[in-house]
Amino acid sequence: MMKNILFISVFISWFCSAQVGINTASPTRMLDHNGDLRVRTLTDKTADNSYGNVIVADSNGNLDKWDKNDLKYKVQELILENKKLTYVSNSPDINNSMDCGRFSFRYDTGTHPQIKLISGNSTTVYYTILHKVNSSNSSFSSPNTMASGQSVTIGSGSTVDTNGWQTLDSTYANNTLDELYITYPGDNNLYRVTFLARNSNSTQFYYTMICEKF
Repeated sequence: MMKNILFISVFISWFCSAQVGINTASPTRMLDHNGDLRVRTLTDKTADNSYGNVIVADSNGNLDKWDKNDLKYKVQELILENKKLTYVSNSPDINNSMDCGRFSFRYDTGTHPQIKLISGNSTTVYYTILHKVNSSNSSFSSPNTMASGQSVTIGSGSTVDTNGWQTLDSTYANNTLDELYITYPGDNNLYRVTFLARNSNSTQFYYTMICEKF
């Protein structure tokens, strides 16, 4: 009797730790199902941040997970974006920001172009800036400048420092056009961002931001 109990205990222990195959005699994973799989009911967890993974499969049918945020950024890298924000005011509104790809853009209260990350830890981004000064209502003229190899460290916070917003061009003023080419480390995308602030009348100004993500 004791031998039978011992045998059953060993068998159960082996069975619980062994690989189990469904419709296969040679399982290669803890659970190896060879055939169609049906799940009758799933609960929508779109708004539940504790569900941070997405199930993915390779060409052999092995199921594993991807981090949801990483997957979101992978998809974003493949999507072209064109964004535009325009408003009329007697001064820049720091609450009027434009999201584009990984970045958010705005004018600060001194009409300077600013940038921050939409999410993630602080990182350094690099950019080239074309600065064009408006001499009349319809044209730009000297002194126009280009500066390459520029960099700024930004975060996703709301402060104006390396944890949040940072200024891209401290020389910017009304009736100026800035065209910036920005890259994010490790991404394949290029961002072309345009800032244009122009006089509407003696007290009102047009503020325009355009972002193109390639």
